[in-house]
Amino acid sequence: MRVFLLPCLGVAALLAGCKIEKTAVVDPSQTATSVFINDASFDPAKMVDTDWDTTILPALRTKAGPYDEVAAAIAANPDAAGDRFGFRETATGGPWTYVAKLDGTVTAANTESRAATLDIKTAAGKLVTVQIGPVVRGTTIRDTVTTRPFGSFKNQVDYAQFGKSLNAKANATALAKVPRQDLIGAHVTALGAFQAGAAGAAPLFTPVEITVGAKP
Repeated sequence: MRVFLLPCLGVAALLAGCKIEKTAVVDPSQTATSVFINDASFDPAKMVDTDWDTTILPALRTKAGPYDEVAAAIAANPDAAGDRFGFRETATGGPWTYVAKLDGTVTAANTESRAATLDIKTAAGKLVTVQIGPVVRGTTIRDTVTTRPFGSFKNQVDYAQFGKSLNAKANATALAKVPRQDLIGAHVTALGAFQAGAAGAAPLFTPVEITVGAKP
């Protein structure tokens, strides 16, 4: 039996002259509009510094209602409460972020964690967990800034960095001044933002302004 090897040798020679390139794995969630390109001109900290006293704080002070009033409005009708006291990016279906003026008494303090918190009880008996930093969780401050919604940013990365800069500003200007000792029973007032938590759970409240007064 004769075995013809010349065709095989020809194929091998062709393959030897080829360079095999790996095919990039495409993530279907990364569409043309969600590919992140960092822009060196984008400075979220500078943006926050520019807006903080001129637009952000005045808008939150105007939008906020007393916490007990806001909580009662949410229980009655979350959307109506959002129209009065909050903001959400999407017209329907998305979660509301509410703005409130909190007034109450410290019942517990978790100050050993870098994400420190105070438990506050209001005059109506509502319990609220208040962040006092230095680590600030979530994006509730960002989600109330109506002048700079997601659509005004190039991409999600820039929007996330803007949120981090807002949290850092709140910590530097307000939260870092909160004492860490002898807090139980102290009177606290604060302006801040929160989202409604699960039924019966205390919401996580992020202040942009906070004052801890003397104990009665």
